[in-house]
Amino acid sequence: MSKPPKHILVTGGAGFIGSALTRRLLADGYEVTVIDNLSNGRMENVSQEARFIKADLAMETTYREIAGIPFDAVFHLASQSSGALSFEDPMADMKSHLFITFSLLQLSLKRKVSRFMFSSSTTLYGDTNGLPVNEDCPVNPKTYYATGKLACEDYIRFFFGQGLPTTVFRLPNVYGPGQNLQNKDQGMVSIYLSYIMEGQPILVKGSRDRFRDFIYIDDVVDGWMKGFASPDTIGKTYNLASGKKSTVDQVLEGLKTACGKPDYPVEFATGTPGDQSGLVADISRIQKETGFNPKTGLQEGLKKMVETETGI
Repeated sequence: MSKPPKHILVTGGAGFIGSALTRRLLADGYEVTVIDNLSNGRMENVSQEARFIKADLAMETTYREIAGIPFDAVFHLASQSSGALSFEDPMADMKSHLFITFSLLQLSLKRKVSRFMFSSSTTLYGDTNGLPVNEDCPVNPKTYYATGKLACEDYIRFFFGQGLPTTVFRLPNVYGPGQNLQNKDQGMVSIYLSYIMEGQPILVKGSRDRFRDFIYIDDVVDGWMKGFASPDTIGKTYNLASGKKSTVDQVLEGLKTACGKPDYPVEFATGTPGDQSGLVADISRIQKETGFNPKTGLQEGLKKMVETETGI
């Protein structure tokens, strides 16, 4: 059995989820190297205790730059993260998923790292007729982004067969304090909150009856770290989600109430390409195998996010 990891490479570590995981790793005593090109991530998210490298993982030269860093585990979160934007530049989306993931897998196998943890997405399930989807359900990606995630999972399974200890987490809509409120292309909750903070009507692209599985950032970190701590998760894929169905309307009402603006105006527009009508994840596998149990419900999470971002 390999030695427990001590030095974690976090790709996309200046982003919302990556920076939260970095803070947890540092608090738990790990050494952390963050690599991010800051296209979506923000420098203020990077802890001073972490080593930071600004670099583009889509460039081959970057892998020569990080080859000398003695990391022994990888948390891979770096990628383009908008389904809608993936239609604008499918080639760039493909590179941000396949090239980067394949290159990191090759390097990790060569280095014999003890764990390779990958951030995938529940969007690869497509539309599911409202039924909770488990990890064995058929997949039907509707965007280049979701297709890229699925292709990365296929490569990860291949490298697991070559001896690399991998774990895949399929994430739904993650929200919470620290999301980039300037990014109107990704993050339903953060986009809606940003409109309120700017004093603009909330623009909803698509029906208010669409539903999603929303998970609070602290629960994501807790579930990810539980999976990381357990050798039983090696070679497996998990829905890391809340397991709860919430509509767009519930998000809107929760945000407006938390902001003390129950009558705040909302405008509707045509939905984005490849948007899902609804999805909720079955989380029984990760609950059973890691003891994970999400603690923060949607309305509580929205209130915490509003309090942190606005001071209300």
